[in-house]
Amino acid sequence: MLSRETGKQDDLTLKNPAGLYQWLAGRITSDTQYRERVLDIVASGDLFDTKSGPIGVAVGVQRRRDNGDVVLDAAANTGNLDFAFGASDWRAELTTTAFFIEAGIPLGDMFEINIAGRYEDFDEMGESSTDPKITILFRPIDSLSLRLSAGSSFRVPSLQQSFGALTTVHNMTDYGGDSAYRPSISQGNPNLKPESADNFNFGVSWVPTDGALEGLSLDVDFYDYEYEDIITRESFATVLAADNTALREAITAAGGDVDSQADLIAAVNRGDGNRRQVVRNGQGLMIRILPDFINANSAEIGGIDLNAAYRFDNDWGNWRVGVQAAFLNTYEVNVGGTILDAVGQYNNLNPVARPLPEMKVNGTLNWSRGDHRAFMIVKHVDEVDFGDPNANGGARFWNQTIQLAQEVEGKADFFTRWIDAVTTIDVQYTYNLGELSFFSDAEVTVGIQNLTNETPPWVPVITGYDGTLHDPRGRIWSLRVGASL
Repeated sequence: MLSRETGKQDDLTLKNPAGLYQWLAGRITSDTQYRERVLDIVASGDLFDTKSGPIGVAVGVQRRRDNGDVVLDAAANTGNLDFAFGASDWRAELTTTAFFIEAGIPLGDMFEINIAGRYEDFDEMGESSTDPKITILFRPIDSLSLRLSAGSSFRVPSLQQSFGALTTVHNMTDYGGDSAYRPSISQGNPNLKPESADNFNFGVSWVPTDGALEGLSLDVDFYDYEYEDIITRESFATVLAADNTALREAITAAGGDVDSQADLIAAVNRGDGNRRQVVRNGQGLMIRILPDFINANSAEIGGIDLNAAYRFDNDWGNWRVGVQAAFLNTYEVNVGGTILDAVGQYNNLNPVARPLPEMKVNGTLNWSRGDHRAFMIVKHVDEVDFGDPNANGGARFWNQTIQLAQEVEGKADFFTRWIDAVTTIDVQYTYNLGELSFFSDAEVTVGIQNLTNETPPWVPVITGYDGTLHDPRGRIWSLRVGASL
């Protein structure tokens, strides 16, 4: 931290970064307990025999009670923390009663049908859900199977989302373009409804048993999910951006100057903008955001998953080559009647979707011979469209930072629209040492993660990269020794 007398950074802070965080966040103590008690009663067996085989049935009932109890100290409860602001105590309980049934029905040698249903009642929410599912498996030949499934599912809000509280801290850009860390505080919403989904999946599995393709395995799945009443937390960036826009419009409509702090203060005092969720001080500056837990409208997600592998042996050892790929075709989110296409987008202002590359592909190679084993994986993450980087609040912060550090404008070098695709390679080698004294199965493994030391592409947000897409740590060496007694 800075010394009040000299203005220089304290040596203690340089040597102990954790001390700086403690100074910023303050000391918080808590006593948090979560408990789940479940009673399951299940009966299963064959109902009766048919020419194709027995019909199996399972029925059951479940009683579940979830409890959460969060107790924080007085400083947190009174908001007496400058950096994290604070949080409040909360206690909640959710009691659920469920009934379910499942039946497996064979139809000849090639078909099998599975039918299931589940009913759940959530006492404290006053909600219930009934969800069926059907799965059809078709095996025309031993090496080929086709599967089709359709049904519905649901997800209830967590205790915290319904009855608790959540405080997070983010870098936020306010009305005038200045960036600072501010708290985002949400209270539980007891009126949340369960999130529901209609699911459809079609898959093909092929495993040749003879000929030149023996050793090949191929799985392809096509899926489509339609979600309703998606449980989410409003984006603090969306709430703040909407408030800033509303304040500018109100100031302009009143004949004021959007760059005048006096006119900004007047607009806030009049109640213009979103005064319920964006808390501002007497100077009109934002000091915290209060996003809600909500049920968003709907979303449709569809794509293709591919998993292929080929095994073979030769004079140099045993080999397995594999490919795992995920292709996202559709991710459309309906927010207030507006359809947002999230595929290939960074989704900074999307309340539901995270950054979503259109394609992720992994290639693997396994080799073994005697006491030697080796493994390599090549991971590819497709490019992502960030959108207009200058419209993002973090861009202003980074442009000022780059200008101070390099004495140049940062836009040309850093503020590109596209987050580049990245390909990394991980390798590891294992040698089996066998029996060592009173140890058995002793082995030593050497590994290198990110062999070529790829750096994550620049993203104009406060971290400079995105941890959901890329790993910023660079090349990592590892050594592992293991054995069994």
